[in-house]
Amino acid sequence: MKLGFLTLYVYSTRTSDRLDDVARRPLWRRWTDLSVGVLLASQVAGLLVVGLAAVRALGQEQATALNDPANTVAVPGLNAFMPLASAPYVVLALLVATVVHEGGHALACRAAGVDIEEWGIALLLGFIPLAGYVLPADELDDASLRARLRVYAVGVFHNLLVTAVTMGVLLLPVTATPRAAFVEYFGWAVVGQAPPTAATVAQLGVLTNTAFWLALLNVNFGLLNALPVSVLDGGRVLSLTLQRGGELAGYPVSERARLTVVHTASFAVVLLLGVALFAPLF
Repeated sequence: MKLGFLTLYVYSTRTSDRLDDVARRPLWRRWTDLSVGVLLASQVAGLLVVGLAAVRALGQEQATALNDPANTVAVPGLNAFMPLASAPYVVLALLVATVVHEGGHALACRAAGVDIEEWGIALLLGFIPLAGYVLPADELDDASLRARLRVYAVGVFHNLLVTAVTMGVLLLPVTATPRAAFVEYFGWAVVGQAPPTAATVAQLGVLTNTAFWLALLNVNFGLLNALPVSVLDGGRVLSLTLQRGGELAGYPVSERARLTVVHTASFAVVLLLGVALFAPLF
């Protein structure tokens, strides 16, 4: 373990032989090839969502709880949409989202023959999952373009798979529907009622709460990472896709041109997110 500002890092430099066994299977390579297409589709979907949210925010006459900066962080008790009673479900969902995402990166690295120098999770205040990370060896830069695409894309794919499975759980007769759970937690901000309480959480039950937060936080985690921002998986995949597309078309795209496209996209996404979240405050 190591300490940072308000953050505890739990990490390891060891990898399991079982990880290598899975990574060597041919099915894993097909799986990660599929993830590239899923990420690119998610990138388009994410841009549409952010763009529509920005347009809607510009036409919004007054701010709501959705525009409160405190409600943009997944900290139960601080975020009004996450009562303290929801903390076990939120923490579990963040942990699962992080593990499946970073686990995918680790497997794809090993499939490409790239060593993992360090992997771990950052815990805000020592218990809230803030981010997971996998630090591949420098040899990732020398891996094939296809292998690098697999490494960067598979994490988003895994998050969206968790979302699909847990949405299926919410469609079972023994749980509340996805719409009902969403209304209980977020509907109050639209109609002007009081935020959810411990009673709201108890009324929904353990299975509904678990599935709802797993679905919601994984889809957000996945779509966020799919956006074409330079420091995110989506930005790296966009750059590699431009490189590959240029090679196939017979018109190689220079590194400078790729960086220009990705940085421009990054600026546009950050601007749209800022408008979507905070424009109604002004």
